[in-house]
Amino acid sequence: MNTPLSVPLRAFSLRCWYRYPLGRLLADVELSALAEQLPGLFGYHLMVVDPPWETCTLSDSRIPHHIVQRIQKDSDSETGVVGHTDTWPVMTDTLDAIILPHTLEITVDPHQVLREADRSLIPDGHLVIIGFNPWSLWGVRRLLSWRSQEMPWNARFLSVNRIKDWLSLLGFDILHCRYLFQRPPIQNSRVLGRLHFLEPSHGNGRMLLAGAYILVARKRTVIMTPLKSVRNGRRQLFPVGIPTSSQRNIRRVS
Repeated sequence: MNTPLSVPLRAFSLRCWYRYPLGRLLADVELSALAEQLPGLFGYHLMVVDPPWETCTLSDSRIPHHIVQRIQKDSDSETGVVGHTDTWPVMTDTLDAIILPHTLEITVDPHQVLREADRSLIPDGHLVIIGFNPWSLWGVRRLLSWRSQEMPWNARFLSVNRIKDWLSLLGFDILHCRYLFQRPPIQNSRVLGRLHFLEPSHGNGRMLLAGAYILVARKRTVIMTPLKSVRNGRRQLFPVGIPTSSQRNIRRVS
C-alpha cells in the first residue's frame, strides 16, 4: 500500500505537473476563466491560496491588494505569506475575496479549508474555487491511476454538487459555475492541438468532457434582529402616555 503524499509534496508535485503540455493548456484555460471573474470582485484585500500555475496574473482585478499564500516558501514564485491550507494567518472578517485553485483537492480536510474561508471573508465577500471534474474522462483517468503518487491523479477530485452542498451549509450563495477544458487527459501536444475544436466558443462546457470547473460563491450576510428587553414580567396593556384614572381630574360632587 502506497503512503499518501504530504500536503506540501502534493502542492509541489501539482506545480510540476502544470509545466507539462497538458498542464500548460489547462492553466491557460483556468487563468482565462479566472480573468473573466476578477472584474466582478470588489473590495480591498484578495488572497490566492497556493496557486499551482507558474504565473498567477491578477491584473484584471479591481481589488488593489493581492496576497499569495504558499504552503511552503518557494524561491521560484512570488510569496506573500506562508501557512497551512487549513489554517491561515489571517484575521477574521478581513478578506474581500479568496481564490482556491485546486486547494481543496490537495488538502487533508477540505471542510476545514472552507471553514477558514468562511471565517476570513467579510459579509458579502466572494469565494472562487477551481477544481478537477470527477464526472469526466479525467475522473476515469484518476480511477485507473489510483495507486499512482503522481499529481493530479493522487488528488481527491470533488464534484460541483458536493462543493455546492458544503457551501450551502456554511451560508454561501452560489452565483455561477462553469465547466472548463473539454480535451482528454493526454500529454501529446499534437493531439491536444487537433482537439481544440472541442472547446466551446463561449458559455459553459459539457460536464462529461470537462477536465475542470470554476465556481463563484458569495458569503451570505446574516442580519441579526435584536430582541426587545423585558423590564418586568407583567405585560403592559396600554401604551405609555395614557393617564390612569388616579391621574385624571375627577370632579367631586358634594
